[in-house]
Amino acid sequence: MAGWSVMGAKNAWTSQVDWHTGRWQARGPAPSPRPWQPPLRRGVLPKRPLTFFEVLDSGFRLLRFVPGPAIGAPLIVFTLWTLLLTAALTAATIAFLPFLDDLGGNDDALTGFSTLAQAGSFILSLLSLGLAHLLSGIVAVAAQASFGARRTNLRECWTQLRGRRWRLVLASALVTAVDLVLLVLFGLPSILLALVDSPVLAVVLALGALGLWICATVWLNLRLAFLGAAIAIEGLGVRAGLRRTWTLTARGFWRTFGQLALGYLLSNQLVQLIISPLLIILSVLAFVVISTSGADAVVLGTVGIVAGGVVLALTTVSQAVLFGYFSCLVSVCYFDSRMRAEGFDLELIRREEVSAA
Repeated sequence: MAGWSVMGAKNAWTSQVDWHTGRWQARGPAPSPRPWQPPLRRGVLPKRPLTFFEVLDSGFRLLRFVPGPAIGAPLIVFTLWTLLLTAALTAATIAFLPFLDDLGGNDDALTGFSTLAQAGSFILSLLSLGLAHLLSGIVAVAAQASFGARRTNLRECWTQLRGRRWRLVLASALVTAVDLVLLVLFGLPSILLALVDSPVLAVVLALGALGLWICATVWLNLRLAFLGAAIAIEGLGVRAGLRRTWTLTARGFWRTFGQLALGYLLSNQLVQLIISPLLIILSVLAFVVISTSGADAVVLGTVGIVAGGVVLALTTVSQAVLFGYFSCLVSVCYFDSRMRAEGFDLELIRREEVSAA
C-alpha cells in the first residue's frame, strides 16, 4: 500500500483525492454512461417568469390550447346565470306591468328608468366578477398541465377538482357577497345624497360615492384575484386561500393590475368588434321582416321573441369568451407570480424531468 501511495500519488488516472480525509486513494470504477434522453417538451406556457406582454399573449394561447375548460365552463356557467336573471326579470316585469305601462307615457320618467337600467346592468357585470374565481380554478388545472404540452378537457379538469369544487363555489359566493356589501355601503350614502336640496351637489356627491365604490371593488377583487387558482392548485381551504392570494398579489401589485386591466379591456373590445356587426345584421333583418309584413301583431311578437333570443344568446356567448380569456389570464398571472416569488418554474422543470424519466 505504501508503494502504491508513492507510485500512484502522481498518477491522476489511477488515483484520486478523498475530499473527506484529504488523502489519496485508488480511483473507483468509472460511472456507467447515462442513456440519451430527449429534451423536455416545450409547453404552451413557458416555464420561466414572463414579461408584461407575454402574459397577455399566453392568455390567448392557453384559450386556444384548452378550449373546453377555458370556453366550455364559462358557457355553462353564464347560460345558467342568464337563465336565472331572465327568470327574475320576467317575474319582475309581470309584477310591475301596470307601473311600466304608466311609465311609458312619461318621457322624463322613461329616461330616468333607462338610466337606472343601465346602471343596474353595470352593477351586475361587476358583481359577476365573483364567478371568475370558479372559472379560474377550473382553468388553472388545465394551465398547469399545459406547461408539459398536455391537453386537458373539461371533464378531466372537473375530475381533478374532486374535493375542492364546493370550496371554489363558496369562494365565488363569498367574493360576490363582499362586492354586494361594498355596493350597499357606498350606495346608501348616494341615495341619501340625492335628497340634498342642491341638484348639482347631489349629482357630484353621488358620482363621487360611485367612483369610490368602483375603486374599492376593483382593488379588493385584484387582491383576491388568485383565490380560485390557489384553491384548485394548492388544495387550500377558503380561509387559507384568502391569505395566500393576499400574499401573492402584494408583490408586483401594479404589474398584476396592469396585466388584468389591460387584458380585460382588450378582450372586451375584441368581443364587441365581433358581436356588434352581428347585432347590426340582426336589426336589419328584423326591420326588413317587419316592413314587408306590415304591422301584424303576430309577426311583431314573433320577431321580437326571436330577436330577443338571438341577442340573449350572443350576449351569453360573448360573456363566456370574455370571462374565458380573463380566467386564462388570471391563471397565467398566478403561475407567473409564483415563479417570481418562489421559483416555481424550477419545480415545474423538475416535475417534467421526473415525468420524462
